[in-house]
Amino acid sequence: MKRININFSDNLLYEIKRTSKELNMNLSEFIREATEVYASKIKEEKLKKELAEGYKAKAKLNLKIYEDYKYIDGENI
Repeated sequence: MKRININFSDNLLYEIKRTSKELNMNLSEFIREATEVYASKIKEEKLKKELAEGYKAKAKLNLKIYEDYKYIDGENI
């Protein structure tokens, strides 16, 4: 494990200390867990955005295919 220095505003540090005490966690443990949760949330949001963009692209492609082939054999599908 690596040791780092982090600067917090007085208010934020107060909240972090208060919350970590309420959860019976030491400060380092609390900050590690909070960072992991936040990093996972960002990763999940990024994946959701990428999936949504993929679904939109697929829908556009499906619509184009439909438009290109809707009159095959003189029939309207």
